[in-house]
Amino acid sequence: MLSRRMVVTFLVGVAVGVLLVVLARPFLGARLPEAMSGKRESVTGPVAAKQRQQDRLLLTIVTPAGAILGTFTKRVAEIDLLVQPQDTLTLAITGYQPFLQDPQITRVAKPHAYALPADSTPPEPSRDSLQQEQQEDTLQRADSVDTRQGSRWYD
Repeated sequence: MLSRRMVVTFLVGVAVGVLLVVLARPFLGARLPEAMSGKRESVTGPVAAKQRQQDRLLLTIVTPAGAILGTFTKRVAEIDLLVQPQDTLTLAITGYQPFLQDPQITRVAKPHAYALPADSTPPEPSRDSLQQEQQEDTLQRADSVDTRQGSRWYD
């Protein structure tokens, strides 16, 4: 038969464990297993406004679910340099909330960063540059051929 003291010790241990998981979740974040950290979903939207204050950065992101005001207090200078208005942000959040404190940024997409203007066409390579590339390719293949008799490529 279990003594009363052992039962109380067990129940106190369970309560302390549950309390630590609940309190540690905001601090441990991504380090916890998904089952313990809660289901996260990705929310994507353009940055509508950006405001830098002394020790924090405010970003307004417009998502299909609604607008989100993200307040960043960590890595403020880095995020301020990386994110500009009209960039598209992807945030990993536990559910839609209009106000978020230090949300996790999973992606920053710049608008048309590598797109060519609609009226321009890519330049065609000149005939001289094509001949030079062919010569370099031929030389590289000649250098890579093993001339030893009976040798295998994997020796």
